[in-house]
Amino acid sequence: MKYLILIIICVIIQSCGSDCTNVYFTENDKTWFNNYEAGNKLIFKSQLNDFDTIFITNKITKEPKGECHPFVSNFDKEFARIDYKIKKDTFNLVEDYFIQINANEKLDDSSPVIRLLNLEYSNYNHNLPKIQTSELNSEWENVYTFNKDNCPYSNLNGKFGLTEFQWDKYYGLVSYTNDKGEKWILIKKE
Repeated sequence: MKYLILIIICVIIQSCGSDCTNVYFTENDKTWFNNYEAGNKLIFKSQLNDFDTIFITNKITKEPKGECHPFVSNFDKEFARIDYKIKKDTFNLVEDYFIQINANEKLDDSSPVIRLLNLEYSNYNHNLPKIQTSELNSEWENVYTFNKDNCPYSNLNGKFGLTEFQWDKYYGLVSYTNDKGEKWILIKKE
């Protein structure tokens, strides 16, 4: 009898939940992850002639299907995540996620979570840094600069010494700098 009552209560609670709302990315949101595919290779070179290679290992996208969990949320959000491995001259391969983004249920542009070595930008208030044109390459016209001032997490995966990275919304990661002033710049994408 206890199980029957429990099942009836669960069915009532489940049926009381409102309909599931599918939430999709805006066209602006898609620019954060459309610049990479699994298998891409990014080559960076520093002013000291050190080379780093980033391998895009996985790209996951999930479209909403109206499958919500009423105890968690009434929104089924579109989602994307890109994973990477990096080979640096100075240490072995590191593997992590590169970028992840959920569609915003308010139908506004979404704010991504971007992680590179020890720095992670994740601002759920959608306050991105001001867009600038890069001084490194005039084609990089939509560059956001992420650093310790706007990255709430700055000691992930151990201490790698990154103090800043620049992300162009259409080209992706274009440069990064460590605490010794060495700056790596994107020279090739394959």
